[in-house]
Amino acid sequence: MSRLESFTLGEEGRRIFGICEYPSSGKSFPTVLMFHGFTGEHIVSTFKFPRLSRRLVERGIATIRFDFRGSGDSEGEFDEMSPLTELRDAEEVFEFAQTLEWCSGKFGVIGYSLGGMVASIFAGRHPEISALLLWSPVIMNQEFFHREDYTSEAGEKFRDVLGLKLGPLFFEDGRSVDASEELRNYFGDLLIVHGSDDESVPYLPVKEYADQRGLSVHTVEEANHKYQRIDWIEELFSVSSDFLSKTLL
Repeated sequence: MSRLESFTLGEEGRRIFGICEYPSSGKSFPTVLMFHGFTGEHIVSTFKFPRLSRRLVERGIATIRFDFRGSGDSEGEFDEMSPLTELRDAEEVFEFAQTLEWCSGKFGVIGYSLGGMVASIFAGRHPEISALLLWSPVIMNQEFFHREDYTSEAGEKFRDVLGLKLGPLFFEDGRSVDASEELRNYFGDLLIVHGSDDESVPYLPVKEYADQRGLSVHTVEEANHKYQRIDWIEELFSVSSDFLSKTLL
């Protein structure tokens, strides 16, 4: 069994919404922060975050999942969102997490897709993070944000993406940092999980980067970006929970 507590951070109109989940027995637990991807939220597709959270809680690990500002149940506008505004949101949630009485002070981070870019920068700036788990991450963001479909034209106020207004700040900030370089400053336990047939975040550039740096990669063969098959998602959950248990407990 687990305990669930919702929270909000920040001033009205700019509040972050999130959920803490932790074991019903015990006093202190290592805690995993979960960073969702582009147009995602604290549940993500096929409910991956709460499903994994329950597995982790059964092993004695707490989780905090939340919506970046402009996404999900958090306030703010989507066209004001960028990788760097999400990084600032992550910092705010991290500060909050450290005040929780049941949090042991030992932290892991999961970053999914664009959240993997945010998590890579975040971990590079927080070497005290004990475990970093990246799912299909946008590590090679310089290459990613220079794609033709990720270029904002001069004078363009926003771009219509899936019925959402995506502002020019998203593209500007996405090109202003290099997650692959920032990640070099992180020396804790690190695992990348990536589907070999990912249609959104190409697998090979990430695999080549990881091989060059000697980073651990688990490839889910034939899996797409959302791991939309029962065996793919089971493999994702199994590998993830084993890694976090080994590194945090």
